[in-house]
Amino acid sequence: MLPDARSFETWLRLRPGFDDARVLDIVALDGGVSNITCRVDLRGAAVDAVALRVQRERGIFEPYDVVREGEVIRRLEPSAVPVPKLIASEPSRDALGAPFIVLEWVDAPHMGSAPDANFGEFLAAVAAIHRLDWRALGLDMLGVPGSVRDALLGEIAAIEWRRERFEGADEPLLVAARDLLRASAPNDGRLALCQGDINVFNYLFRDGKVAAVVDWEQARISDPRSDVAQMMALSVLKGAPWGPADAQPFLQAYGAIVGTPVQGMAWFRARWLWELGVIYHGWRAFSGSEPWYTHEQWTTALEAALDELSHG
Repeated sequence: MLPDARSFETWLRLRPGFDDARVLDIVALDGGVSNITCRVDLRGAAVDAVALRVQRERGIFEPYDVVREGEVIRRLEPSAVPVPKLIASEPSRDALGAPFIVLEWVDAPHMGSAPDANFGEFLAAVAAIHRLDWRALGLDMLGVPGSVRDALLGEIAAIEWRRERFEGADEPLLVAARDLLRASAPNDGRLALCQGDINVFNYLFRDGKVAAVVDWEQARISDPRSDVAQMMALSVLKGAPWGPADAQPFLQAYGAIVGTPVQGMAWFRARWLWELGVIYHGWRAFSGSEPWYTHEQWTTALEAALDELSHG
């Protein structure tokens, strides 16, 4: 259900610079399963449009906290990573029935549809996130794990919390994967800011460059390999040939950008394939249909990843 235009207009007019704003239209953006994002077309304001991001009650990445996401974006604004400007944040449910944030509208397509999308620029943007001085930016507000292992066990705990809530996600393979991942979580590596969802739909392109990085709801302080492994796991489900985790082309390309080889990826790829198995059941529960990948695809990939993790 779309946010009520009149209610949002009433709320928006109380914000500085929007005293005479009129809401012409609210259009939900296609795709995505994160917080609900809409384009709001305006008249009588300094801008023609804003992005409205409304918190979901239930979903595959629950629990949601859109105000936290807005604060991450606000603290990233002075950094080298391009993000939309946070215009306002509303933690109350009074106006729209749920918390929400209002962001600058970035008029640029995502990497999946941008005709000038550049893979090297995408990788450079991911690497730039991982290089940020997150303490100087005040992003310790995300919570600072005591070690890399603590960070990774925290990720497992968050996914496990969802698994226990999603109907059908109690199948033995997911339980066995959880146990192995817990027991074998690595403690090498380093802590960095991770976006938490570096899929191409969250990187907007203009003139061959990344114009903005959006969707920070899963941001956390963790090992950057956790970000990188998401793309490796997704590529497997999209049909990429299976092979040793440390030899995957995406990983090699990322290593070339950061200037050092990245190793020890078997655990991280298995962790993401496990999460995608949990997401599979959440997707079915909330949409009544399969996601773009099948049960057979993720179980086959997860079994192979667990075997690599167990036996090298």
